Amino acid sequence: MLTATALHEPSAHLVAFTQLSVLAERERSVGQEDTLVLREHRGHRLGMLLKTANLEFLAQDSPGHPPVTTLNAEENRHMLEVNEALGFVPMGSEGAWKRFVPPAV
Repeated sequence: MLTATALHEPSAHLVAFTQLSVLAERERSVGQEDTLVLREHRGHRLGMLLKTANLEFLAQDSPGHPPVTTLNAEENRHMLEVNEALGFVPMGSEGAWKRFVPPAV
């Protein structure tokens, strides 16, 4: 797992992170896992900076892996735009359904 973090120096707190799941088998894709920026630190492009740094480190530390894959909720337009800016392209979609059963009367 490659993890990049952002430290807020005045408070000494970690305020953002992103992770790549790198498997030992070089033929298997790398998974772009969670990216989180604390609400009060959003709007400074920390997610984009961390993802970029982690992808650059991956290219140096583990060259030869196939493309990186990631998942996003369609309603998370901000993160979709971040991923699109980093060169990710859609390769599929998934839907989930929920049925509410009214209580018996």
